[in-house]
Amino acid sequence: MLLNSEQTASRIGKSKSWLEHSRQTGAGPRYLKIGHQVRYRPEDIDGWLEQQARTRVWQFDKPEAA
Repeated sequence: MLLNSEQTASRIGKSKSWLEHSRQTGAGPRYLKIGHQVRYRPEDIDGWLEQQARTRVWQFDKPEAA
């Protein structure tokens, strides 16, 4: 089942306008463009949410030392 912007915004706790802006900046979850409609797959939303998880306030994405 695909979700629209309102459903997705509600699911991630953001506003619809934030979600619309995130499509331009790349800050939000992956989405599908079907004709003029924007849709989100639940697995893409879940994956994006998982990427937002942090274990400390300042966490930088650094490659791990070998």
